[in-house]
Amino acid sequence: AASLPSHRSVPPPGRSSFPVMLPGALRSSITRHAMRPTSHAVHAWQGGLWRGRRAIPVACRRDFAYNIYQDMAEAQSVYKGTPNEVAEAIFNQHASGMGGVPGIQPGASFQAACLSLSKEYPQLKALAEPALEGRAFEIMDSLERGIIGKEEFVDGVQALLNPTTKRYQNLAERLKQGFINLRGDNFDHVKRVAVIGGGVAGLQTARALSRRGKEVVIFEKSNNVGGVWKANYDAFGLQVPKELYEFPEFPYPAGSDWDKFPPGPQVQRYIELYCERFGLNDMIRFNTGISSIQVGKDGIGWNVFAGGKGETPKEEHFDFVVVATGMYGWPPHIPGVRGRDSFEGDVYHSANFFDAQVCQGKDVVVIGGGKSAVDNAVSGANHGKSSTLVFRSAHWPVPRYLCDLVPFKWGTYSRFGHFMLPTHFDVTSLAWYLHAVLTPVKWAWWRVVELMFRVQFRLSGDLLPKTPIEIDVFSGGQILNYNFRDMLKEGKVKAIKGSIEKLHPKHVELQDGTMLPCDLLVFGTGFAKSYDLFDRMVQSKLRIEADGIFMHRNIIPPNVPDLAFVGSEVSTFNNILTHALQAEWLARVLDNKIELPERTRMLARIERMQAWKRSWMPATSARAAILQLHMLKYHDRLVKDMGENHLRKGANKLAEIFSPYSAADYRVLFTGRPEDSPQGRAHA
Repeated sequence: AASLPSHRSVPPPGRSSFPVMLPGALRSSITRHAMRPTSHAVHAWQGGLWRGRRAIPVACRRDFAYNIYQDMAEAQSVYKGTPNEVAEAIFNQHASGMGGVPGIQPGASFQAACLSLSKEYPQLKALAEPALEGRAFEIMDSLERGIIGKEEFVDGVQALLNPTTKRYQNLAERLKQGFINLRGDNFDHVKRVAVIGGGVAGLQTARALSRRGKEVVIFEKSNNVGGVWKANYDAFGLQVPKELYEFPEFPYPAGSDWDKFPPGPQVQRYIELYCERFGLNDMIRFNTGISSIQVGKDGIGWNVFAGGKGETPKEEHFDFVVVATGMYGWPPHIPGVRGRDSFEGDVYHSANFFDAQVCQGKDVVVIGGGKSAVDNAVSGANHGKSSTLVFRSAHWPVPRYLCDLVPFKWGTYSRFGHFMLPTHFDVTSLAWYLHAVLTPVKWAWWRVVELMFRVQFRLSGDLLPKTPIEIDVFSGGQILNYNFRDMLKEGKVKAIKGSIEKLHPKHVELQDGTMLPCDLLVFGTGFAKSYDLFDRMVQSKLRIEADGIFMHRNIIPPNVPDLAFVGSEVSTFNNILTHALQAEWLARVLDNKIELPERTRMLARIERMQAWKRSWMPATSARAAILQLHMLKYHDRLVKDMGENHLRKGANKLAEIFSPYSAADYRVLFTGRPEDSPQGRAHA
């Protein structure tokens, strides 16, 4: 802004005189200000203060944009020159003077004060965590007025820095636990790694890390490896042929009679052979569960508390922790149905429905619409008096053979099949254009697929899904044989669309009033997800949302260093291969063979992924983890990050487009020497 000539007097409020040309918007703004009534006690104006109608010049002439602090009385400092001077300054900065005595209120002002304290005092860095703000306010508000005065605030800060009372000592200790040191992207400090879980994800992670010289300890709460394959519901097994469920560097050994679709015990044996082949059993602590994982001293590394059943957990420090507990954790999800106390029958979850012989002579009711529920209903029909499946919504089943001729993998595990899916957000502009132009073709393709599946499974009425198949497969997906279809036709099993209302001693009542005789109730309702191993402050940094945790590459949480998830926050149609690529990717990151982007770029990509999924994918509690048939795009991204060629079919371009991908295509990535791995970047 231009200043008025020094020889010209300043006009009083109520008049407008502009000897200097000003922008129109600024001139009209100043005119409105000048036309205000002179009843205002004080008017700030070009180089002087108006009191009433008399101008009092000041020593220095100022422009329109001047420093208001020079015209205000400074807050009196009570603690100047003392150790409390900084705390007082932070209070003065964030306190509100409304109502007389300045104070800090809960909400935005106290949050801002906590953030300032976390930056000024290293011991209080964890005050930046929302999880601790409420507790800190409650303790500082010693007079219980709902507002913190200056003396309360300063005393509270001093008490946190030098705690003497039990309340402040407890809070100070929590602040130490909540502080996480956000270091750079170099992982030279990682020597010792804890892997939580002895399933296929944890085992592959241990092998990938140990072959690069890391000391690895696998914590497994049971007495054997295998995860869900150790024991599961009656007649469980692979939905896919064995070549689509194998370790990339360890095919099913010759000389054994492996089924085309191996049952659970065969898969378990295969996993045990993998452990023996690579000497992983020596790294495993069986019958050892984790009670908690706490941030290490000065926010570096992790303190893992582990022990056997009935034992006092022992503390052990690790530089890095990998959570590999799988998508299907514990406990299983069992709805709290009214009348359960009066129900006289047995209640199972598919997770512990091991022996279908318990169904002998009983009326079985299975609740759920996924593959496990369908399989449980078939087991109930094979062994029980009657079997009824109760489901809320129908899902599209996928046959093992398309038109009973072509293995389904040719339509779902190939690049052609991937192209027909809803467009991925991570594609070029040309790809977006092609997808847009071919949208009608893609739509027609899926309607033909629906017709084919409808005929193969004889779907009609309530069993005919309402959701388009190209969307529905991202709510879980289920590859089925014809057992349920044939039993349904023969009347050996019933399927009813509805929801359970309450339980009676010998019946299950549905919301439409239907009463189903029931002696044995099985819930095929999935599993709950818990992150209680971590402190509440760590959980807040993980950003756990209603649809899961969105992370960089579904592996790295950007706000929590030295922590990764392998196989726990991802779901595809080839989980064992996905876990293998995740494990290899993480091992190369910790070996400084893959350069990670800065946190801001990680978060930006996560936001894009989140927005894309929420724009079309079915809303489930695991949506963040769901990739399903988009697995090929995900695998491509991991391989590109490694600096490797993501096109794995060689010179045969037709095979690259139409041939299904399997673990064998990636075998060389896992068998070469780690030191020969190229340098990669995970910035895209």
